[in-house]
Amino acid sequence: MVPTLAARNNQDPLSRVEDNHDRLLSLHRCSSFLHRMLHRTAGDVRCPRRMCEGVTIMAGYVGDQPTAGTVLHDPSIWICVGIAVLLIAVGLLAHRAFRESGAGGFAALFWIPPSVPLLLAVYVFVSGLRSGWRIIGGVLRMRTDAGVSQVDLARAHAAWVTQSGPYGLADRLVGTSAGAYASGLFRLNNGQVADVYVLAGAPRLAVSDGHTLVILGTPGLDALVRHVSMGAIPAVPPASVLHFHPVASLVTLAVSVAMLLVHVVMWRRYRTRVPDRVTSHWGVTGQPDGWMSRTGFYRWGLGFAVGLGVLFTLISCMTWVACPLGALTQAFIALIWGMVWRVNARPTPIASR
Repeated sequence: MVPTLAARNNQDPLSRVEDNHDRLLSLHRCSSFLHRMLHRTAGDVRCPRRMCEGVTIMAGYVGDQPTAGTVLHDPSIWICVGIAVLLIAVGLLAHRAFRESGAGGFAALFWIPPSVPLLLAVYVFVSGLRSGWRIIGGVLRMRTDAGVSQVDLARAHAAWVTQSGPYGLADRLVGTSAGAYASGLFRLNNGQVADVYVLAGAPRLAVSDGHTLVILGTPGLDALVRHVSMGAIPAVPPASVLHFHPVASLVTLAVSVAMLLVHVVMWRRYRTRVPDRVTSHWGVTGQPDGWMSRTGFYRWGLGFAVGLGVLFTLISCMTWVACPLGALTQAFIALIWGMVWRVNARPTPIASR
């Protein structure tokens, strides 16, 4: 009995892993949770049986995520910053003109439009930092401008591809493309649709598990090749290009209803405090140049809010980006309407000048 125990204690560690592997296979398949945990505890040990298809589980980080310097090369960030600077310059001129004309109540509005492209630039920068790929528990996880996609490396095959071949990028469906940079959902030269994350000057690798096809072009792909079988790339079934986002659409719908209630509250508050004929528009010099009845102005604002609500709710079904964009736009419109009501409610209305 004692010699037997001593022999087991002196047994080679890899042999003990194989024994444990055999015991687990009698209870679970190779893809089970316990089997994956066996590989994690064994560290960088190749599966002693063929059921894992040669996938090596690495203990360290395997993947590639862009640095801040790389993300700042995205031209869309600087386009947004340029638009914001232009809007700030125009706002400064309009701010002065409106104050001189006595319509200083609208001065704060000119600082709101530049915030939209600035917020968009921040969004592009943050989403760019979160882009990239990594291997987590035998699954390739890639984040692009179109969302997150996952490929099961145990069933996947990969091959090196080029832009001029069948796996080259033909059309952008959802995402960003600028020069040699591409991130998002693209249609390929062979007609298939793939999630793409490609940087300039990097070789490209196509990976597919029969359900999801991704095209990667970043540094560090040699580490990914060691985790996947090289060979013929499995075709993926046709998928819907437009993803449905019910939560984003419901949130946008709720915001739209709230903005409608804001217009109703403003009408009830100011309808007895404004004249029958209200100023509805001011020129670039701050002088009023448009008037309408107070009931017509209320109905116009209500219809405008309904139109924006329907538009952004429908767009939010396809992309969640429309949710915060719609909320900001509708809040901005409601703020403008509130300022117009407030200016017309002055003891000496502008409309009577």
